[in-house]
Amino acid sequence: MTNISANTPPTGGSFSSPEVLMAVLLTQPAHWHRGRPERVGIGLLGHGTVGSGVVAILHAQHELLRNEAGVDFDLVHVLIRDAEKPRGTTPALPVLTTDADAVINDPSVHVVLECIGGTSAAADYVARALSLGKHVVTANKDLLAAHGAELDAIADNHGVTLWYEAAVGGAIPIIRLLRESLAGERIVEIAGVVNGTTNFILSAMSAGSTYADALKRAQELGFAEADPRSDVEGWDAAHKLALLSRLAFRRYVQSTAIARRGITALSPEDVALGKHLGYALKLLAFARDAEQTLTAAVSPVFVPSGHLFAQPEGPQCAIRIVGQATGALSFIGTGAGREPTASAMVGDLLAVLRHLAHGTSFRTNRRTADVTLTPLDQVRMPHALGLAEGQDVGAARAALERAGYSVRAAEGVPALLFDELALEDGAVMRVLDEARISARCMIPIWHDR
Repeated sequence: MTNISANTPPTGGSFSSPEVLMAVLLTQPAHWHRGRPERVGIGLLGHGTVGSGVVAILHAQHELLRNEAGVDFDLVHVLIRDAEKPRGTTPALPVLTTDADAVINDPSVHVVLECIGGTSAAADYVARALSLGKHVVTANKDLLAAHGAELDAIADNHGVTLWYEAAVGGAIPIIRLLRESLAGERIVEIAGVVNGTTNFILSAMSAGSTYADALKRAQELGFAEADPRSDVEGWDAAHKLALLSRLAFRRYVQSTAIARRGITALSPEDVALGKHLGYALKLLAFARDAEQTLTAAVSPVFVPSGHLFAQPEGPQCAIRIVGQATGALSFIGTGAGREPTASAMVGDLLAVLRHLAHGTSFRTNRRTADVTLTPLDQVRMPHALGLAEGQDVGAARAALERAGYSVRAAEGVPALLFDELALEDGAVMRVLDEARISARCMIPIWHDR
């Protein structure tokens, strides 16, 4: 392993994993960029969809940003993957490089913007930049879910901040709200439609599309990746919920521990069932604080048609925070796409520029503790049970009542309604199987606490 001296920036190639690198960097003192710079140098890692959007905003809004920040800035380096790729001439780009070290180790770079995505290389670059006393701005939710706690610790240890407003709500400034305005509040619940891709798909299905057609259209418009599994299987929403929970509840939640259901098994008939009952079908991420435990889950949920969560259409998102003193705070906005993500990153950059302009520090890396998640068989919500076509609603109700469930028939549609049922209650389906009754879906119904 390379020895890291106080005057030698670490390089990325000598470490076996991001975890090993982070463990070393946590012990190293910061030594660059103290005090107020006359001009702030910016290094951009990645010039893809989001990175090019950031460059466009910095070029178009340079004077506005400079005046707002109180200090001028330069885009010093842009890390690219392919030096031969045509990139046009407008806006003019600074020095392009395929060498990440040229960006990270340059003492004229004060702030690093990470737009390469992924986890391995990004973790290496971000950890090293933080250890050199450089603020880092990222929209990389996968990176933060895998290494966020360690990266926050490195940032805290070196007197800088890891900024990630763009990683959760796109144009919705939810991270800064939790870090600053609500820093002294006890948050008891945070919930929302946080994935624009699945909301686009479900909105299209509500208008009559099949899941397959809606997904294809989302991919054509750039809202869904060629491999959409992170979105449609609920992983993206789980990553975002883990980040929000860490800030809202000061608890470290691993996204892999969050109960998760995606939208791949949903049908237009499920959406139609919700409409008949007065609900919209949304993929909801929610977490509730119960003192010693935390309830956290991602699931398709029926929400009342007049509720905030029913309002977002297409790639929009909606988030609701409930504080002990503030009560409910609600937000809605565009949660996906090049421009909203790039705009949120530039907003974080502006915050960094302001602090550098005034020579102030800004500690946002809160200490977090591990938490036990409430088992889902102890989390109870109303549910709607949709029966397959031709099934006898009365027979299904009778079978479930004999098994001890309190259930009632929905009006005008083959479905049963539970006033309260555990989020994971496999016994319902076993009862129906034994009675030879086929169910199409079992979907929780959201009610505000």
